[in-house]
Amino acid sequence: MTVWFTVQLDDTPGSLARVAGALAQRGVNITGIVGVAEDTDGALMLTTSDAAATRAAFEALGQAFEEHDPTGGVEPERMSVSDLRPRG
Repeated sequence: MTVWFTVQLDDTPGSLARVAGALAQRGVNITGIVGVAEDTDGALMLTTSDAAATRAAFEALGQAFEEHDPTGGVEPERMSVSDLRPRG
């Protein structure tokens, strides 16, 4: 299952490099990335090759993060046609 991680980046030079470097030290590949900036706030959403190592890297940095399951807990390979029909 793919896990998306969201982290808030400091408005300082190197904040993205700090996060990427911590992942690299653990041999974690960034497999998907989306960044959003608004004024001085920034958020980074990413997927990686190893969710457990990503958690460990963020925790070692003291980097707050959130995890998101992009499927909403639904496993596409287990879905049926009835799961795709509108409910209500």
